[in-house]
Amino acid sequence: MRLFDTHAHLDFPHFRADRDEVLRSLREERVAILNVGTDLRSSEASLDLARQHAFVFATCGVHPHGAGEFTTEVETQLDTLLRNGAVAVGECGLDFYRDLSPRDLQVAAFRAQLRLARRRDLPVILHERAAWETFLSVLREERPPRGVVHAFSGNAARARAIVALGLHLGIGGPLTYPKNDALRQAVRAVPLDRILVETDSPYLPPEPYRGKRNDPGKVRLVVARLAALRGMPVAEAADATWASACQLFAVSPRF
Repeated sequence: MRLFDTHAHLDFPHFRADRDEVLRSLREERVAILNVGTDLRSSEASLDLARQHAFVFATCGVHPHGAGEFTTEVETQLDTLLRNGAVAVGECGLDFYRDLSPRDLQVAAFRAQLRLARRRDLPVILHERAAWETFLSVLREERPPRGVVHAFSGNAARARAIVALGLHLGIGGPLTYPKNDALRQAVRAVPLDRILVETDSPYLPPEPYRGKRNDPGKVRLVVARLAALRGMPVAEAADATWASACQLFAVSPRF
């Protein structure tokens, strides 16, 4: 069985001590990874990982937390990185929960990266937290060609709104949390081919690993819960989400 974790941060310090061991294990377990950049430095690190492993792919982008430093020079550097092997732009978007950057600058950086994705004809990795109305309005105006709302946490109505824009939902560990019925209803409300699975490693571990470091191998627990919710075999859910990820990001992982 092959699995595709479409959102991980293996370049983060949480994996400094055992990154090579984790990657060896993932190769043996046939788990492909999309390693997601959050600033210029991590975008470069993601590209480095992808060059070393045929089952790892890189995205390059600036997270909303860093939007306050998103200048025209940063955009130019990001564009250069994207042309060096990235398969998507992001993660980019809006985070009005932590508000680590001014909201107007978050919106400006978000729009700039959506337009960059259109120019490069690349999918986008989207981040939204406590900013739904503004987030949806920007997406409707900018119309990115394709992409995924990472760590989707909304209800069925919001899920349908995302799918109506031609985008995918990134579903991770929170699907397994006992009190997350709204997310489980959302997963049932949209076509299976619009669902991708992810871990957001090292964050958001699924049950029963909450409170511990997450890693891409645990994406199998997300797939198992997805399969149960959709009333299908786990292998079928794994194949479907694998195919959707490969198609969206135009990749062919090799182990």
